[in-house]
Amino acid sequence: MTFGHYWMMFVRRWPLLLLCVLLMGVGALVVSLCMTPVYRSSVLLQVAIHSGTNQSDINDLLASNQLVQTEAQLAVSDPIVREVASRYPGLTASQLSTMASSSVKLNTQLFEITVQDSDAHRAAALADDLARTFIRHQEHDRQQENQASQQQLQQEINSTLRQINALKAQRASAAAKGQPDTSSEQLTTLQQHYNQWQSALAQLELSQAQRGGFLLIVQPAQVASTPVQPDIVLNTVAGLAVGLLSGLALILLLAHVDQHVHSCEEVQQLLSWPVLALTWLERTADTLIQPGSHTTNEEAYRILRSSIGFAGVDKPLRSLMVTSALPGEGKSTVAANLAIFMALAGKRTLLIDADLLCPTLHEQFSLPADKPGLSNAILACSLPDFHAQPPRVFHTVVDPRSISLDGYIHAAGIPNLRVMSSGPLPPNPAELLESRAMKRFFQALDCCDAEIIIFDTSPLLGLSESIVLSTKVDGTIVVVDLNRVHKPHLQQMRSRFVQAGSRVIGCVVNKYPRRGGLLPYSLYARYRPVEKLQDDPGASATVRQPRAVPLR
Repeated sequence: MTFGHYWMMFVRRWPLLLLCVLLMGVGALVVSLCMTPVYRSSVLLQVAIHSGTNQSDINDLLASNQLVQTEAQLAVSDPIVREVASRYPGLTASQLSTMASSSVKLNTQLFEITVQDSDAHRAAALADDLARTFIRHQEHDRQQENQASQQQLQQEINSTLRQINALKAQRASAAAKGQPDTSSEQLTTLQQHYNQWQSALAQLELSQAQRGGFLLIVQPAQVASTPVQPDIVLNTVAGLAVGLLSGLALILLLAHVDQHVHSCEEVQQLLSWPVLALTWLERTADTLIQPGSHTTNEEAYRILRSSIGFAGVDKPLRSLMVTSALPGEGKSTVAANLAIFMALAGKRTLLIDADLLCPTLHEQFSLPADKPGLSNAILACSLPDFHAQPPRVFHTVVDPRSISLDGYIHAAGIPNLRVMSSGPLPPNPAELLESRAMKRFFQALDCCDAEIIIFDTSPLLGLSESIVLSTKVDGTIVVVDLNRVHKPHLQQMRSRFVQAGSRVIGCVVNKYPRRGGLLPYSLYARYRPVEKLQDDPGASATVRQPRAVPLR
């Protein structure tokens, strides 16, 4: 399918698309308005790392990014959340865990603790409480760690000092006894260790003093004035977008499963036959166009007449058959009007009612039902070609062209137009149309003075009469009513014609709905002079107008 087909598909079902968009958009708006508003408050914290000149401070500075990420995860850990939740009645640790989150500011020593709650003031209080509780926990843990380190260093200093004092006492005793001093080197080593431990203790105390309060609240939580959820505008726009996509998908799905035919382009695509004309849906029951009157479909039938003339340029079309896939599509109306407009063009036209199941043309042209017609004419052509009397002696073959059909053809009250009604309905119409007598009937038609012969036949699907007759005429016209026929009907009809080898010159789209106030040719057609009847100039005064009866 081309882009134009998709565009027409969407244009045809635009109310459905609009309905989906409005339903989803309004639904998203209503749901957003009914949702409980959620407020967000955040507290900003800084991991303060003091860099010095020694290598350990430089390493701490290089590891600050990892430290910030670690602190951010610990800020909303389970111990912190439990302690804070215990101070708020009706709030559990699991609830607070889903409400609180932390995030790191990229390439900085900052991270924030965020709390979302339906109460804006409680959200800000919870964020600040989490930050303060986390700082207190971290300071307490660091103090315990520092105290343990100081105690260990102090123990080393005391132990070294005791060793030094013991060694000094030993040296004094040896000197009093006049013994040589052999512990001077050991004493020097112990004094160096003592000085190192003292220096380490002093450096640890200095570092603790410098690193005190390494977690700082840079920006306390503020009470939010507007909720972050729901975002009414965003939700409504998202609902409209989802509705648009849903509507497009629904239209594509309906187009895939829909068996209706909606346009002339679809008819031409399914049948591969040209659309000869398009007739409009009449607002009244007067479906048969009156000669000389400017009605809705007058120009449509002139177009049909011209299209048939163009189709017969290479191979003349003397006999035409008008049929449809289903009953009620207006084939009889099209056949009658086509015959009328052919007659108006000066062509001697013969209209034959070949619907031997449910004929209607005799009613349309006010002919008595007991008038002889097609069935009588076929029986008249059923004389045997020969008979044995005596054996092996054959009589002369009867020439069908010598049979006169004048007794079965009746005037229609319109110059150049004559009508042959169906006559008595036979019990076996299909066998009658396929008989030798029907062949002779066509040979007899060759001798009549009609320039164009139009057969109105029965519907095609479910019956065999039309397909039999289609192989005997020069061309077939198919009438399609978009309000009744479905795609499988058209496909089945096309396959039957192709299988029979019939020549279909095109189709007429009948009863097309009016979607505008004016037809394409209505403004121009009103200035065109009235078409005069042919032959007898005074015949128009005595023309008997056909009675307007809806045809099948």
